[in-house]
Order: sequence, then structure tokens, then C-alpha cells
Amino acid sequence: MNNTRIPIAFVDTETTHLDAEVGEVWEVAIILRDFDDSTPTDTEYVWQVRPDLATADPESLKIGRYLERFVVPPHAEAAWTGYEDGPVMPMTRSEAVAAVMDVLSGAVMVGSNPGFDDRFLRRLLGPGSAQWHYRPIDIATLAAGYRYGQAASGAYGGDFLFPHDFPRFPFSSRDLSRAVGVEPPGDDVAHTALGDARWARDVFDAVTGGGR
Repeated sequence: MNNTRIPIAFVDTETTHLDAEVGEVWEVAIILRDFDDSTPTDTEYVWQVRPDLATADPESLKIGRYLERFVVPPHAEAAWTGYEDGPVMPMTRSEAVAAVMDVLSGAVMVGSNPGFDDRFLRRLLGPGSAQWHYRPIDIATLAAGYRYGQAASGAYGGDFLFPHDFPRFPFSSRDLSRAVGVEPPGDDVAHTALGDARWARDVFDAVTGGGR
């Protein structure tokens, strides 16, 4: 069991561009894992924030299915969208920013390429607002280390049975996810912030046993 008292935040963002100096966040999902007497409790949060589309990359919008999934009402700057089958709750941008900041405060961020999310979240929240732990955890790196450890321990007779089982650079998060027994999100879930945050959690738990 993972006995840490530090909260863990499984995070994913959908953005209007791959470059944080050009694009913006339009969807944020966080699964916050708190520990009560070493028992983990996961709470899911999802917000959408109205972006400036003037510098948006059409391919980035297509990948995240922005036109299909953006549900912030026309009169609102942002919304809570965490109820998958429930109401969308309009809010101001400052309210959404404050909520994201509060949930992430003091947490260790875990994700698939969390450095990407870190950069965009810093832009969304503003200077001095990044109060999460300075060292995020990338699930691909975590899974690759686990696989290398399996080989070194002799789990595969001192090496991997097949050459293609050996982690290769650059790491593929989807291949490494399957290598630790977690099927990556399908097309209906991939590149939704909550779907990818859940995926990060599942890979983390498969390697660390953190969900037990």
C-alpha cells in the first residue's frame, strides 16, 4: 500500500495548441487522491474554460474534439463539467482558476507527459500560482523503469523474452501502458481530459499498487 500522506493529482489538459506560449487550456481534469489513515480516496474534478481561438491550431482542436465537446454556455467564461450525465455549471474564469489552484495545492502531479500540462496550467493560473510539487511524475517513465526493473530482477531470465518488449526511446506511453497491463483509452475517451487522467491513475496504480 502507498503510505504517503502527500496528495496525488492525476492531471490532464486539453489545449488549443501544442505550444504553451501560443495556445491555451480549454479543459482541465484532476483526480485528487487524498489519504485518510493511509486509505486512498479519489475525487474527480473537470472544468472547461473559454479560450481565445485566434491563435488556435486546428489540428489540436480536432484531436481534443473541441467543437464536439466544448459545452461552456455562450454567456459564461468557464464551467464545471464534472457531472458526466448532469448539469453544466457556469462560472467565471477567476472562479475556475481559483478552484484548479485549490485542488492542486501541495499535490504531486501525475500524468502522461505532465510537463506539457504543467506549462499550460502555469499560463492559465498566472505567475506564482503553481503551488503543486515541483517534481511531476510521467507515467511512461514510471512504466519504463518498472519494466527495466523486471528485467534486472530476473523476472524474464535476466532479460526480456522478446526484443520488442524492451522499452525503446522515445518512450511510447501507450505501448508501456499495455506492458504493465493497462489498456490505453479508446477513441471515444482518448484526448478527453478526464479519460486521460483516469488512464494516468490506472498506470500509476498498476506499477505502484497505489490504489490498494
